[in-house]
Amino acid sequence: MSKMITVSENNVFSLTNSKFSYVFMASPEGVMQHIHYGGPLREPLKASVHHLRTQRETASTYQGGQYFSLSDTPQEYPSFGTSDYRFPALHGRNSDGNTVYSLEYFGYEIVKKKPRLKKMPTARGGKSETLIITLKDPLHKLTVELYYTIYEDYGVLVRAAKMKNEGDKELQLQHAFSSALDLPPQDYEIIHMHGTWSREFNVERIDVPKGRFVVDSARGTSSAAHNPFLALVQKGTTEDYGRVYATTLIYSGNFALSVEKGEFEDVRLLAGINPFNFHWRLKPGKTFCTPEALHVYADKGLRSMSHQWHDFVRDKISPKQFRHVPRPTYLNTWEAAYFDVDEDKVLHLADKAKDIGVDMLVLDDGWFEGRRDDTSSLGDWIADGARFPSGIPALAAKVKAKGLKFGIWFEPEMVNPKSQLFENHPDWILHVPGRKPSLGRNQLTLDLSRPEVIDYLFGQIDDILSCGDIDYVKWDMNRNMTEVGSAALPKNRQREVSHRYILGLYDLLRRLTAKYPTVLFENCASGGNRFDLGMLSYMAQGWTSDMCDPIGRLEIINGCSYLYPLDVTAAYIGPSPNHQNGRISSIETRFMAGVFCAARGVSLNESDIDTHKEELQSLMKFAKASAANMVGGRFDRLIKNKNEVCWQYTTRDERTVYLAYFHKLSAPNLPFRRARLCGLDQDRDYMLVEDGSYYGGDALMQSGMPLPYVSTGHVRESVRYMPKGDFSAYLFEFRRHEG
Repeated sequence: MSKMITVSENNVFSLTNSKFSYVFMASPEGVMQHIHYGGPLREPLKASVHHLRTQRETASTYQGGQYFSLSDTPQEYPSFGTSDYRFPALHGRNSDGNTVYSLEYFGYEIVKKKPRLKKMPTARGGKSETLIITLKDPLHKLTVELYYTIYEDYGVLVRAAKMKNEGDKELQLQHAFSSALDLPPQDYEIIHMHGTWSREFNVERIDVPKGRFVVDSARGTSSAAHNPFLALVQKGTTEDYGRVYATTLIYSGNFALSVEKGEFEDVRLLAGINPFNFHWRLKPGKTFCTPEALHVYADKGLRSMSHQWHDFVRDKISPKQFRHVPRPTYLNTWEAAYFDVDEDKVLHLADKAKDIGVDMLVLDDGWFEGRRDDTSSLGDWIADGARFPSGIPALAAKVKAKGLKFGIWFEPEMVNPKSQLFENHPDWILHVPGRKPSLGRNQLTLDLSRPEVIDYLFGQIDDILSCGDIDYVKWDMNRNMTEVGSAALPKNRQREVSHRYILGLYDLLRRLTAKYPTVLFENCASGGNRFDLGMLSYMAQGWTSDMCDPIGRLEIINGCSYLYPLDVTAAYIGPSPNHQNGRISSIETRFMAGVFCAARGVSLNESDIDTHKEELQSLMKFAKASAANMVGGRFDRLIKNKNEVCWQYTTRDERTVYLAYFHKLSAPNLPFRRARLCGLDQDRDYMLVEDGSYYGGDALMQSGMPLPYVSTGHVRESVRYMPKGDFSAYLFEFRRHEG
């Protein structure tokens, strides 16, 4: 492994691989000053400093030094109060009661083994180096360690910060961001993803405004409102053109991504825990770790950005035991039975699952004591004795005896007021004195900052999983936090509750996944309300949205793919008319919207299963046959406009290429369309499976593949048509000629 981190005698630091160079320095004053982030440099330690020391009218000079103001100096970890008026990475009360900290360079260390952060998920190491920069505020005895990890084979820079109180007086943190990235003036645009329930991952693109632009969450989850992702892009950037600086977090709670354009046109990107409603008391000798922030630089547009994210997420974030492992097809009981489930009905549905050829039956909500609707019993994770007299382990064994895998649904973090758990432990919920708790879906939130709650939940879930016949767990979470307070913490630590909750959740997930490493956990939070790299560190796949209408889901998957590989996503064929928007669509189009997701399944009522049995058999046969192809491959967005979407998926061995084309609303006399594929071998031919015809890789990339014509009149056999009517889809499959 080549040396990726180098340091000059005058304290210039370079992190360089074949993808990027990241360069900064310790100034003579001890300020960590940013120099370069972009394409790889041949001699990064000689990179020129673009910030000039000169007279700035009305600018305050740093601690009385001449011609040096922090007001526009690009910094690695800025604080407030010593001539920088921009939003800081670190802010809090010191032992004198004011909020001025001044962090000065103290030293560095380079380590080969990537450090792990205490109590939080982190990206895995391997062929990597980590630079640890130590900064100190000698007046208030605060030490800050900045972590920078670079990998030999990935274009991702991992950053984090650790604060330690080395004095004898308490310090208080109000801002503790994971990273700061100060970029020079340029005409940037912001890309981020916003949404709500069933409309997650909408991509918005805007010019960087003067002032501050923030996407964040104060909901206790990373949220469907703003996924923790943001990219600064060169104006005019497309899928295959332009420079991109993209950022995300390995964190599942309240976060903030802040972009600030200063008075001198410089741009600061901060990433980390949301400072709103956050306050951490740092006692003498104690430390505080931020979550990891991930940064990608790409110079060939959004497609190259996504490829770098996808490779890294599947290789360094998602549980390694499921890397490149095909996912089982499944039948979920929800649409077939809702809460009205019992042992006989589940076994009957298992027979239906066998009939349509899926691999697994998933028992969804309604199986535990007293659970007839969503008003009761959450928290009491014991099988309903009247409906499941043999218990869940025995049921799982019976389903597996039919040749199926068995999965089960939990919503562990919530409790209904009407439950034995709440009756016994009313203080185990998030609440504040004197306030009546708000309800969300008739639920209250358990206080996962309390170790005894974590122990209880672990015990309840362990009792089910320990039978050894559970192959899959769907982990749901259906409400955001309100009345955020804990009876287990003193008054002066109540603003620590949200973060402590997430640490408790991670502890629970760590314990469960460590004991049951072969169980496939799926992250769900009313869809994408907590779809992030923190959860995906423990769970190999996630439910992106409750929107199962294929047209609504196209937008969601397209936006999700900016950051997340489809290896970590799941989709199923839901009912029509769709429950979220009433749209009527074909079984084929419903399947096709999720065709490139790793996990594909069915959730329909029995009548629909019987009516569409042959079509479902055919689609599930394709899903099973292609399961190994849908992990580890390359996903590309080719076309997206108001009426069309076209995606390409290339398998990991590059021998099979799929092209999915979706047309929303039909119309007469439409133009002929073609899609230019990408990433093919220009010197090879590709056979179209449906008719055995051959196309050159160069022709498919340069001239393109003619797409099916949209018309209600299918009049010529020699013309390839889309299925008639609205909401149609078509899948091409190419095989690379190996001769």
